Amino acid sequence: MNRVAIISLIALVAFVVLRSRGSRVQKDPRRRFTANDRAVGFARAGNRCEHISLLGRRCTAAPPHGDHHYPWSRGGATTLSNFVALCARHNLSKGSRVPSPWATRRLERRRRAYFPPGTRTDIEWRTSSRAGS
Repeated sequence: MNRVAIISLIALVAFVVLRSRGSRVQKDPRRRFTANDRAVGFARAGNRCEHISLLGRRCTAAPPHGDHHYPWSRGGATTLSNFVALCARHNLSKGSRVPSPWATRRLERRRRAYFPPGTRTDIEWRTSSRAGS
């Protein structure tokens, strides 16, 4: 590589690193789901973990964990539309990873099979959609 290419690459990396340090994610002021939110979320999931394996089988464990589909730490809203019922194993393995659009659509699609009729299955995760900004 010539010097100009190397200097340009270093400048680009420095710009990306410095820019990412200054950006803060707008978080929902309320992190925890209420007891009512958790009860509704577990009931609409049929009191089963919502995780589906790559083979398409749904986990049969009871869901003691109610968590954000799109992580709160990454800007996910604390709303029922972003609530996912998970067993301890699948919730702890998920961590704070941001789900792909494909994974989100897949969850919305499979929820149609087990959510009560008339219940919305779409996932709205952005706090700004709730706050109106």
